[in-house]
This record gives sequence, structure tokens and C-alpha cells, in this order.
Amino acid sequence: MRHTYFDKYHHASVHKHNLSPPLSTQVAPHHCTDDGPYGKTKDISGPEQTMASRRHSIPEALRGVTMVELVKKEGSTLGLTISGGTDKDGKPRVSNLRPGGLAARSDQLNVGDYIKSVNGINLTKLRHEEIISLLKNVGERVLLEVEYELPPTAPDSSSGLISKTIDICLHKEGNSFGFVMRGGSQEDWHRSRPLVVTYVRPGGPADRESTLRPGDRLLSVDGVPLHNANHSDALTVLAQCGQEALFQIEHRDKRFRAAVVEILKSPGATLGITLTSANHRNKQVIVIDRVKHGSVVDR
Repeated sequence: MRHTYFDKYHHASVHKHNLSPPLSTQVAPHHCTDDGPYGKTKDISGPEQTMASRRHSIPEALRGVTMVELVKKEGSTLGLTISGGTDKDGKPRVSNLRPGGLAARSDQLNVGDYIKSVNGINLTKLRHEEIISLLKNVGERVLLEVEYELPPTAPDSSSGLISKTIDICLHKEGNSFGFVMRGGSQEDWHRSRPLVVTYVRPGGPADRESTLRPGDRLLSVDGVPLHNANHSDALTVLAQCGQEALFQIEHRDKRFRAAVVEILKSPGATLGITLTSANHRNKQVIVIDRVKHGSVVDR
């Protein structure tokens, strides 16, 4: 059983809902019905509205900004839902990513991301319907300025976590390897972070390979180091990769003594363990023969 220093992302991706961490289904925690491809007809009410009203912005010290480019076919939609606007008591933010939609498959957006501008048009002073109209009538090339919460800083050596560096090979599907990453170097070094995986898309290349997890740090791709790369540069490196790329990642484990070990894995994913039989004290027993590095069991 593995606990990482980015546990809030790991648990969010499995069965927790929160604003900043990505959700396993990339759907907002409140219930709403889509009003066309980009809006929603039902307002948040009750305790969730109170909680949402406190989430109008991300504190400056935790704020990251990146550019997301989506290219859609004529007549198609982006596959995302935007909430907020000047008349909706909240900054425009991604409240839903439709599974299989363009935005979800791009692996560049998380539910909870704030949208600052669309093709250079600032959204901060627009009403909800004006934002929806803009998205409906935007051209085939859509450039989003996205504001997100930076991942946590790395723990110090006293945290008791054991760092592991492993190499994994991923095959590109479309233009993506099936995960969202955030962080990177910033002009303000206080806000610089490691490049961290915040979401692994179910059914995508990374999920099928089953090694990469939310909270893992990306160290290099095809030998290109990412230690000092900002987020945009890292996206460019990934975009320039071929159909197959070798990722060096770092994850941190904390080992526990236990008689019973509970292991969570995605449906269809392998455990990464090989068993064999052996003799122990004149008895035939089943023993662990091999554990794949970075697998569910290894973690």
C-alpha cells in the first residue's frame, strides 16, 4: 500500500471530491444539467454554494498559469462545461469534462481549473451567457488561458518517505500520453514546483500501462531533462515526442509492516507480481518470485 506526498491528488482521483485536485471522472461534485455544450442550467444551492463562494480565486502564492490550445472540427464542441460569470457569483471555471470529448482527451485540463481568457478575450467581466456564447461561436482553434492551483512542494528528508526513480515506456494516443501534469519552474522561485502528474485519464495510455500515478514527478522524457522546465516548455517536449516515449519518473513510498495488505487498482490493470511455488520447512508454499518496478504491488 502506497502513500505519497501528493496523497490529496491520489485520493481525489479515486474517490474524493475537491476543487483543485482532479476527479476520477473529471466531473464536478455538484449536480447540474448541461445547457448545450458549455453551460449549465441549475445553480448551486445550500452548503455547496457557500463552499463555492469561497473558491472565487486561488491564492497568489499557489497560483499557476498555463496556455491550453485545442483544435476542433467545424461543428463540433470542446466537450467541457463552464460555470461562473459576473452574474453567477464566481470566476469562470471548468465544472465538467465530458469523457471522450476533445478537452478530456487533450489531457491539459482539470475540473476546477479557472479560465481567464479565450483567444485573448478576458472573461473576468463577462456574464455567464456571454461566456457560453463566446465558446459556442469560437473558431476551430481555441486558445485558453488557464489558472490552476500549484501542486504541493516536495517534502524534506525528515518525512520518512523513500524516493524511487523508474523508467516507463508510454505510447502516444492522438497527441497525448493520457495524463495531466502541473507545476514546473516559475519566474517567482517561491512558486516553482516539480512537474507533477495530477490526473491519469481512465482508459488512456498511462492508465493501461498502470505504472504512472497522480503525485509522481516527471524527471525526463526521452533523455530530455525536465528539472528546470516550465509548464509550457514541458508540454512542448511531450508534443514533440514520437509515438513511443521513455519517461523517467520519481515516486515516493512509505513502507509499513502489515499482515494484510489492501491494494487498489484500476479495472483491467495488472498487479505486477509473479508468484511461484517453493519448499519452506518441508512444506509447499506460494512465494513472490518477481515484482515489476513501479507496478501497483511495488507501490
